[in-house]
Amino acid sequence: GDDVVFEDEIEALQVQVNDLTAMGVNKIIALGHSGFTVDKNIAQKVKGVDVVVGGHTNTFLYTGVPPSTEQPAGPYPFMVDSDDGRKVPVVQAYAYGKYLGYLNVTFDKKGDVIEAIGNPILLDSSVPEDEHIKEEVEKWRKNLGDYSQEIGKTSVYLNGTSQACRFQECNMGNLLCDAVLYENVERPDKKSWNHVSMCILNGGGIRAPIDEQSANGSITVEDLLSVLPFGGRFDLVRVKGSTLKEAFEHSVRRYGGGSGELLQVGGIHVVYDLSRAPGSRVVSLDVLCTACRVPAYVPLQMDEIYNVTLPSYMLFGGDGYHMLKDKNRGYSKGEPDIEVVSRYLQRMKRVYPAVEGRIKFSSGRLLEGSLTLISLLFTLTLLH
Repeated sequence: GDDVVFEDEIEALQVQVNDLTAMGVNKIIALGHSGFTVDKNIAQKVKGVDVVVGGHTNTFLYTGVPPSTEQPAGPYPFMVDSDDGRKVPVVQAYAYGKYLGYLNVTFDKKGDVIEAIGNPILLDSSVPEDEHIKEEVEKWRKNLGDYSQEIGKTSVYLNGTSQACRFQECNMGNLLCDAVLYENVERPDKKSWNHVSMCILNGGGIRAPIDEQSANGSITVEDLLSVLPFGGRFDLVRVKGSTLKEAFEHSVRRYGGGSGELLQVGGIHVVYDLSRAPGSRVVSLDVLCTACRVPAYVPLQMDEIYNVTLPSYMLFGGDGYHMLKDKNRGYSKGEPDIEVVSRYLQRMKRVYPAVEGRIKFSSGRLLEGSLTLISLLFTLTLLH
């Protein structure tokens, strides 16, 4: 609309930093929510910014042995060499209030950073609770009894972290797609065993993991709301194979920066080659047949029309999937995402989804573990 204008972060920040510098301010902290890649770019390119405190990607940074299950994507603080010759610390402290970021910065007389040390503090049982806040929380908790209701159990860690689901196949994505497809199973006819066999969902829409070692693997409504907090639906869309192929090319167009468009899938096997230019990275794309008596994976046909389940957010162009909005051949609204997954968990009672090769990267371009890949990307960024 006319009332909101989106500006480039670096250009907009530089204007504000210049104003502060002109006022005699020489210690400037940039607090933002644009993701770790942008945080590092700000530290490198905005002259006068001394510290960057970021968010959005829920990046866990830590120096030394991590105190819990999160694996660090780099040291804390992550030091960036700025274009004007300074060392600029960049920090994030994961998410969900699990850690308290702690950074001790020493400046020289000019206001430049000469030392930055610290680490996130794990807020476990050794940290005393604030009694006043605890009292307030308990008041609210009494009104949220339904949210603590158990709806199923998991035998395995449900990896819904950004470090997993935005970079590679994650078993939380597999679980969600399996739930959606189960919801859409109908009676077969003479031509097809079902009307739909495919699910796609943007990895950025998966917002949290579920720890099987917490609460004996219990999954509650509250847990699901942390995974899917946006109140969307799972809809069904009809698209040509060529449009679906275009969506998968978009899935890895910006691969490596932690953006949210990498597709998690069900009923699909995809192989990417990241050494190719964006727009031509899909090596193979096989889909589970529906017009068959025995389901099997067959190559996607460009001119065929397919039914695909997906989040309503994507159907209307979210995360850059404009082709699904502009080129679809019709769609039908589905049920709220929380209800779909809740029903699946209640039916299954206990789940144990695996990472099973739905998404693959050829030419050895997917390194062992997304964190290794992230570390490599950090190194490349610093070399530029």
